[in-house]
Amino acid sequence: MLNKIEQKWQKKWKDAKAFEANPDKRKKYFLTFPFAYLNGPLHLGHGYTCSRVDILARFKRMQGYNVLFPFAWHVTGEPIAGVAERLKKGDKVQKKVLLDSGVPESEIGKFHDPKHIIKYYKKLGKIAADQIGFSVDWRREFTTTPLTPTFSRFIEWQYTTLKNKGYVRKGTHPVIWCPQCESPTGDHDRLEGEGVSAVEFTLLKFDMEDGRLMVAATLRPETIYGVTNFWIRPDRVYVDAQVGDEVWILSKIAAEKLPDQGKKVKILKTYEGKELIGKYCKNRVNNSKVLILPADFVDPANTTGDVMSVPAHAPFDYIALEDLKKNEAQIKKYGLHKKVIEDIEIISLIKIDKYGEFPAIDACKELGVKDQNDPKCEKATKIVYKEEFHTGTLKENTGKYAGLAVSEVKDILIKDFIKQGIADSMWETAEKVVCRCDTRCDVKILENQWFLAYSDEKWKAQTS
Repeated sequence: MLNKIEQKWQKKWKDAKAFEANPDKRKKYFLTFPFAYLNGPLHLGHGYTCSRVDILARFKRMQGYNVLFPFAWHVTGEPIAGVAERLKKGDKVQKKVLLDSGVPESEIGKFHDPKHIIKYYKKLGKIAADQIGFSVDWRREFTTTPLTPTFSRFIEWQYTTLKNKGYVRKGTHPVIWCPQCESPTGDHDRLEGEGVSAVEFTLLKFDMEDGRLMVAATLRPETIYGVTNFWIRPDRVYVDAQVGDEVWILSKIAAEKLPDQGKKVKILKTYEGKELIGKYCKNRVNNSKVLILPADFVDPANTTGDVMSVPAHAPFDYIALEDLKKNEAQIKKYGLHKKVIEDIEIISLIKIDKYGEFPAIDACKELGVKDQNDPKCEKATKIVYKEEFHTGTLKENTGKYAGLAVSEVKDILIKDFIKQGIADSMWETAEKVVCRCDTRCDVKILENQWFLAYSDEKWKAQTS
């Protein structure tokens, strides 16, 4: 009964063109709401938000205003294109999501075309909006992108206006980048990693006897004074890469990322990481010999794939070293000597109040960490890093930096190490980021590109 009444009045409104806004002498009132994204049907959130706008539109009409309430569909970005790409790749999870949401099997093949996805969900969305009874002037319906050229021109006008006011500026900045889509990947363009940003890592160089360099990435350059060994993933692909005038040893994945960050890279040789196991490199800050060892926790897709080990201050390094000492099969497999590994001397370089000489060891024992696969190892890492950053000071074996606070020394060290040729830099995502096309993202430095000046204090003051 109620549905029939609803449909009756909705038809009368439509026939009377009650919501169509034409120019006249009345005072104008325009309103809209965040455009609904078309990678799925409208949901409760759309209904809730748009109902509030609709109530205001009706109220203003009753007050005598000439009210324009258009409706728009958001179709830019990766989400829609990502659905199409995953279906093209035969992604069964994506197909099941669509089928479970009510998309007929007969439509799935057509969803390889992003434009069909837009058409399909726009039709459903308009039906839903009409059934709810939103007082929309459907003559003013549009989609973002060049599918509606007039809207694209409107966006161009907006950016031109902002540029003329000094709020769009040309610059060089790192962005999260999808190599498949060849575009920046914003939060809503991601399957995984929403809110994750780009982080600049310090690259520290260690000398091999043949002139090549092991290159470790770190957010804690001060810990170079406590390096006891290197960790390499033995079953993954590594390369010798010409980077400028140097030859770097790093994972193949890392070498492929560096050109996006302004480095000229030429791969000279490709091999498995196991070829590096048992070799030594030299720490430039103290001339100590550093043994290269195998570890399964190393992620070649993260930074360089070369991990410097500081067992006194990094719980994962301490536990991995203990695990290796117990793993006689692995020691034998890579032709290592157990006594050499057992004789590795742990180096303490940071003093803190909470723990003793070796904070990583104390934290692991306190939490009862069993091995490097134990989730408590991550908790121990967070505790140690936090304590050392906020309360730590460097010890005498850090040379001229002795007595300085960990929280203050990073920028000083980086500047000095770069001047000495010990350091470089590399950008990486703080955590794993996956584009909606199902491609893992990295960081690209965009040069001389236009950016909105969100950090402009004058602009922020005007909008607050």
